[in-house]
Amino acid sequence: MSIIKLLSKKTDKILFTTPSHSQKPMFNTSISNMYNIDYSEVNGFDNLSNPKSSIFYAQAKASEIMNAKQTFFITQGATTAILSAMKALINPGDKVLVARNCHKSVFNGLILTAGIVDWFIPETDENWGIYTHIDCEKLESTFNLNQYKAFIMTSPTYEGINSDIEKIAKLCKKFNIYLIVDEAHGTLNNFSSNLPKSAMEQGADVSINSLHKTAGALNQCALLNIGNNIQNIDIETFQRAINIFQTSSPSYPLLSNIEHCINFLNSEDGNKEINGLFCEIDKLKKDLNRFGVQFYVSENHDQTKILARKEGISGYDLSEIMFDEFNIEDEMNNAISCLYLTGIGTTKSKLEKLKNGLKKVITNPSYEFVKTDFQPFPLTKIQPVDTFNREYMYVNKENSLLKISNKTIMPYPPGIGLLYPGEAIQKWHLDYLDKDVEIMV
Repeated sequence: MSIIKLLSKKTDKILFTTPSHSQKPMFNTSISNMYNIDYSEVNGFDNLSNPKSSIFYAQAKASEIMNAKQTFFITQGATTAILSAMKALINPGDKVLVARNCHKSVFNGLILTAGIVDWFIPETDENWGIYTHIDCEKLESTFNLNQYKAFIMTSPTYEGINSDIEKIAKLCKKFNIYLIVDEAHGTLNNFSSNLPKSAMEQGADVSINSLHKTAGALNQCALLNIGNNIQNIDIETFQRAINIFQTSSPSYPLLSNIEHCINFLNSEDGNKEINGLFCEIDKLKKDLNRFGVQFYVSENHDQTKILARKEGISGYDLSEIMFDEFNIEDEMNNAISCLYLTGIGTTKSKLEKLKNGLKKVITNPSYEFVKTDFQPFPLTKIQPVDTFNREYMYVNKENSLLKISNKTIMPYPPGIGLLYPGEAIQKWHLDYLDKDVEIMV
């Protein structure tokens, strides 16, 4: 089936996935007639690579709203924002500490910048099978052992768990380390008192927002925010880095969608939409608790990420039943739980269908949740920059133990690598492989 035919068939699935807008505009937008506003940098229009007029003023307004020294509009997703931030701050040979639950784009950024990586393992919750927060005491101990140029972390996590960015930012300042926060799933933090403060408000040097995940914008709409107190680097450096990765033919429909999205979130209507969503989610959870449905709850959890499990059934089976019997698709699942992603665009009726489906799932009382066995500490044998275009050979799975991988093992979503090129293949990895592997030679 062609793309055209695929998109012409309206899906009847109930999607608790990205993007959050549920395939309809969530705020005043002219993008519905895309051809009418699809221009290049013609006379009288601005240039995203060197903004001087309309884009310049739109970004300046967004900077104020996002509590940033400078906010850049990105039309190629949070991935481009991450790569640009890394290029601006990291030079070849710089040591970089990276939280292991970071998105795959960070690994690609290490290839492009020739940074030298050390991995930091966030805390875990084996009862839910997820990474949680960054432990500040462990982080400080790591900083005491090595000098790093930057620390790159994810907050909130894919499942909505926020770390204490304020404490982490102070630690980074103490050790003269740049703090880059992948806040792709936390755009709403800047617009609701029911959520933790944004990374910018808490003192991060750089943060990245993905506007399509929970904020109602179209795919590829993103922001790169530069902190007010960033030191020893000028804003122009970030613009030059962005220009390396971002297309020279940016989309005006997407640029206008970014501006509409930020203005809506910052408005009274936007605030009403966000608070209404929290209210409906709270009702859903209270109702479903009586039917054996459990929800992940913590002090710094973003409740728009509904992480649920039901007694007597695995997360994989729950996901399959909800899809096959109720036409409801989750964003992600594991052996224990399912993640139902909501945001600007998630309607009351949509949540009602989720609630009714979860109520009706029949469970097996004999099933007990099995605690998650997380990946071992990675053994980096070859740095990312040296893995690209490396020669390789196929070997039998049974002969690959402690050989150096040429491939990535990565469930998607969330795009977090279990094994990256240049890392030694450990027994834990082999348990996830069902075929022979490629190793570097």
